Amino acid sequence: MPKGFKLIIKKEFLLFVVLSGLILMGGFFALTSGPWFIAVTDVFKIVMYKLGLFSGSINNVETTIVWDGRLPRFIVGVLVGFSLGAAGTIMQGLFKNPMASPGVIGIDSGAALGAVVVIYLGLAAKSLFALPLSAIVFSILTLIMVFTIATSRGQTSISTLLLAGIAFNFIFSALTSFVITLSTREFDVGRVIVTWLMGDLNNRSWEHVGIVFPTTLIALVGTLFFVKDLNILMLGEETAANLGVNIRLARNALLFFSSVETGGAIAVSGVIGFVGLVAPHIMRSLIGPDNKKLIFFAGLLAAVFVIYADLFVRLIVKVDLKIGIVTSLLGGPFFLYLIIKHKKRFEYM
Repeated sequence: MPKGFKLIIKKEFLLFVVLSGLILMGGFFALTSGPWFIAVTDVFKIVMYKLGLFSGSINNVETTIVWDGRLPRFIVGVLVGFSLGAAGTIMQGLFKNPMASPGVIGIDSGAALGAVVVIYLGLAAKSLFALPLSAIVFSILTLIMVFTIATSRGQTSISTLLLAGIAFNFIFSALTSFVITLSTREFDVGRVIVTWLMGDLNNRSWEHVGIVFPTTLIALVGTLFFVKDLNILMLGEETAANLGVNIRLARNALLFFSSVETGGAIAVSGVIGFVGLVAPHIMRSLIGPDNKKLIFFAGLLAAVFVIYADLFVRLIVKVDLKIGIVTSLLGGPFFLYLIIKHKKRFEYM
């Protein structure tokens, strides 16, 4: 085996160990720390008891805190982060742009509008699945509308796709603001909407895990079928066509799976910005552009970001700060850095 290949494998294995270790350490703090400290041995007993692997006595209050509160919140954070990181990787690969993310073509704002409408109409209070279903449907409808505008005679223009996405971002943001304005007449509804738009993992349950886990799994498995095509598409559409790639099918499928991941994540956590932008960019600089590996590693890094942002707002700050605010405060400057770094590549008209 060539020495360089061994070094690559060793580097990837080390990255996997580090990222997995960070996630496990985040889980340790997430499950043991808080207003009610619970020893790690008790956490282990509770989990084993719930899995039917331990028959000893456990504290019922601590069981409720860990099993019904902290554990599902942690798992939702991992799945949301992984989904956003994977979706961002797909977008950056398709658009061949390190500044691309699901928000670029309006998927984020479409999902947010769908969720806000359901909250305002009171449907979210009647059914736990109304909000995620609306968010996913709106994200997919957004994708369809953007593609319809950008496609002519069977050909989809990437530049038109991006411009249409920007336009829908403005439209959906305005409609979301309009719904918020209407909701101010009912304080509780308005507060829920505003809190949700900031991104939050408070009061997440196993039902939320049941919502985001299928969308994450389905999108990941579906993406794996087209990840080779994604790598080839990054070389250019002409090259991809010459190599036998069905460009239209691959691009539409990848954008669909990205929409499902984004909609599922936003449905259970609200809007958590910049995670899908930052994680793929950092990982690409560490392991290269091969999306077969990049999607997985960027998802793990994004999960780390969400987990520790949640720990920060839950354990360190003394005010009711939201995860979306933290990620935006960190991601905004990083986005400016990318603009400055890549500004020489931009074309001016």
